[in-house]
Amino acid sequence: MKRPAALFLLLAVHTAAHAHDVRQLGAHVHGQATVDLALDQGTLEFALQAPGIGILDFERPAATAAERAALARAIAMLKSGSWVTLPTAAHCRLSRSSAKAEGFEATAAAGQHRHAGFSASLQYRCANPLALRALVVRLPTLFPGLHEVIVHTATDRGQGRSVLNAGNLRVVLAP
Repeated sequence: MKRPAALFLLLAVHTAAHAHDVRQLGAHVHGQATVDLALDQGTLEFALQAPGIGILDFERPAATAAERAALARAIAMLKSGSWVTLPTAAHCRLSRSSAKAEGFEATAAAGQHRHAGFSASLQYRCANPLALRALVVRLPTLFPGLHEVIVHTATDRGQGRSVLNAGNLRVVLAP
């Protein structure tokens, strides 16, 4: 099986970025998330990076039971894959998923600002990958703090970039 160079590069960057334990997230743009999408034959993968303030309305340790519950719900939703809608004709099933929140731990010194964020990965197996011409990423409607979601795509048909917001959730894959 030969992978397109772009797909290999996208997956290599994603793997390297997650190969070590990150204690504090670097600079990020509040309200903006990125999703890397790769399709190789019947395997469709998503890698999400989002600032904490875009998913929740805070970037600090959860202070109340309601905030702890909101944090747990956000992680569960990101892991479930419910933020992605795939064409039924592609016959995709979620085969692997993970999600985590970083920087929400109560370890920072008082008054020290930290960046917190979320990461998630999804892997689908699709019986009919040719039906994956377009899909929907619902992050801006599920998390109104995400004003913009930048989706980079790599398939054997080419590369692409989509900028999503609450009024535009559709990602078109290269023809």
